[in-house]
Amino acid sequence: MASQDSASKAWKIFVGVLVGLLLILLIAEFGLRWYMGRQMTSQFMETTQAEGLEVTEKPSVSFGASPLTLGMLGGKISQMNMSTPSTLQIEGTEVKGQPAADIELRDLSVASAPVAGQMRATTTLPDDFLLATFQKSIAEQSDNATLGNMVITSITTNAEDNTIDVEFGGGLASLALEPSANNGVLDIATRKAAVFGMNLPDQATAALSDSLREGVQEQFVGSQLHVDAVEVGSGELKLTVAGTNVPLKELSSAVSTAPGETNAA
Repeated sequence: MASQDSASKAWKIFVGVLVGLLLILLIAEFGLRWYMGRQMTSQFMETTQAEGLEVTEKPSVSFGASPLTLGMLGGKISQMNMSTPSTLQIEGTEVKGQPAADIELRDLSVASAPVAGQMRATTTLPDDFLLATFQKSIAEQSDNATLGNMVITSITTNAEDNTIDVEFGGGLASLALEPSANNGVLDIATRKAAVFGMNLPDQATAALSDSLREGVQEQFVGSQLHVDAVEVGSGELKLTVAGTNVPLKELSSAVSTAPGETNAA
């Protein structure tokens, strides 16, 4: 009887210690998630405000279902999701800030120079951003006889037709472009082009398609990233990029902050 009482007490002690350890781990997990989320949010806000940009809402950060404490001890975060609001300020062809983005990182190292084993990010590009990108690209090609005299006055994303509708000279000419992801790059196909009811020359439409593709590609695709998907919405274009073994310091607008560093892309 005495031995049974001793065994019962020992079991209760074991269970009590186990419960205590679990509570400590849960508190540590909660505290670490809160701390890291707060740090990344603060970095985003401070970096944005230091650049003189207006912040209307805070980013959100989460770390998936896997224990963050165990991952940190092993030097790697298994998953991190971050949604950042748009901080775009557009004046003419000058673009400051970053578009809204939803970012997913997996197997993220926590070294001084973080590297994401897998990265996927979707950026939302509004029409005024596309217009500024288009106009700037054409201005930089002012010595191109095909583009030099073209004045783009508006760009409208058309979800129903899956096209980017470009207007020249206040309506004197128009161009409908269909974007898509093709072998990791942004592909632009001409669907309709007209000036005073007549078709624009193939050389002009090709030059404009190349201008938009190159302008967007340069700003949103780094050396480790490829275009994974393109979606035309009403008033916006969603561009999804992805990559493996991506150094976060090389990311452009898709990522603004990372553990252990601040990237004012």
